[in-house]
Amino acid sequence: MKVSNLLSMLLVKASLSISNCSEASCHCNPIIQIGTESSFNTEKKHIVTVTSHLQVDQVKQIFENVSSVLLDNQDVRFQNLLKLLDLDSKPTDCQDLQLLGSATSGVNKIFPTGTSGFLVRCDHETDDGGWTVFQRRTDGKEDFYRGWFDYQVGFGNLDGEFWLGNQQLHMITSQGWYELRVDMILINGSRVFAKYNVFEVKGIDEYYRIFVDGYSGTAGDSFGNAIHSGYKFSTHDRDNDVYEPGNCAQLYHGAWWYNKCHSSNLNGLYGSTEYAKGLTWVTSTGAYQSVYGTEMKVRRWLHKKK
Repeated sequence: MKVSNLLSMLLVKASLSISNCSEASCHCNPIIQIGTESSFNTEKKHIVTVTSHLQVDQVKQIFENVSSVLLDNQDVRFQNLLKLLDLDSKPTDCQDLQLLGSATSGVNKIFPTGTSGFLVRCDHETDDGGWTVFQRRTDGKEDFYRGWFDYQVGFGNLDGEFWLGNQQLHMITSQGWYELRVDMILINGSRVFAKYNVFEVKGIDEYYRIFVDGYSGTAGDSFGNAIHSGYKFSTHDRDNDVYEPGNCAQLYHGAWWYNKCHSSNLNGLYGSTEYAKGLTWVTSTGAYQSVYGTEMKVRRWLHKKK
């Protein structure tokens, strides 16, 4: 497909969006939408093919010119498309890998801003894919009752159970606006999930404090509420919680963003059914539910401006 044909196609789609609106009954978004999400993905593949035969700067200039005429600069999908045209850039997370055509779940290397890169596990199957997994528990073989340093740098096996690392999680979530998804298998075999529109992990100077908001899902909100959002990470050897009588990580055999102490504890002792200990998540009924398997993952929905 020639670039001129591709641009014509985009212009036609945009003009059709405008022509379908009337002053009396228009319900269209004032920001011109170029196609549906599925057609956007198809057009993206054509664009990658075209740009392989052209100078990157030329193609970027063409689309920047089009964007100045057609689109508000806050159109998220067009920002992603322009970023895709930087063919020399490296993927900063699993969503970048998906946009660049690598949509196979498993272990991949990403290059968050300012890093030399590190390996992560990607989930391209759940909820449209593009997820970077930072915690996974499946069988209890990995010891999660670890100290501050281990949780800072990460531990485990990316093909099994692991914690990616608080520093890595901070580097990923600091480069854009991210959402969080927590998938769980309960002790009774049922599957539930919790999803949050906002998830951010601060740096070491704030002891990896988290901010979580915007719950939806089937598990109940046991993470984004005031019990955990806004609090620092604690381990058995680094007490950063606000529970004055003791250390929540020691009391509940885990490592987490404890307050005084928790309504979720997904790094707790695997297999324990003792009240509030082990892998637990408070359901919408207020009861502690034992969890058999977990995956915690993040996905970017907007890059932060540099």
